Amino acid sequence: MCHLSAAQDVLTWHNDNARTGQNLKEKILTLQNVNSKTFGKLFVFRVDGKVDAEPLYAERLEIPNQGFRNALFVATEHDSVYAFDADGGKEFWHVRTLAPDESPSDDRGCSQVTPDRNHIYAGH
Repeated sequence: MCHLSAAQDVLTWHNDNARTGQNLKEKILTLQNVNSKTFGKLFVFRVDGKVDAEPLYAERLEIPNQGFRNALFVATEHDSVYAFDADGGKEFWHVRTLAPDESPSDDRGCSQVTPDRNHIYAGH
């Protein structure tokens, strides 16, 4: 992956607390470097379920025993949270937030989120 300077951390949904989705400090992405010839998928992150939340990105985060890395944090519908190397795809860690007697939530009457029922945890 091309290492560009001055990338902006994405630490909340839609970039800011107002949830505007704006990045008024964007200086890296241009029509010249984001096109069908120079921009595309580099690798795939494998996780245990649907990712309904926005992945979060932190630049130059110190990861124990790994040094400073660009990190991507992903939460899944199966109540797992992952930390990945954003530049290479390596998994730094994975935790499940469910207690042994808990299961992922149902859809809570929300038509926007339909839980994946194909995966059941038997405990940790």
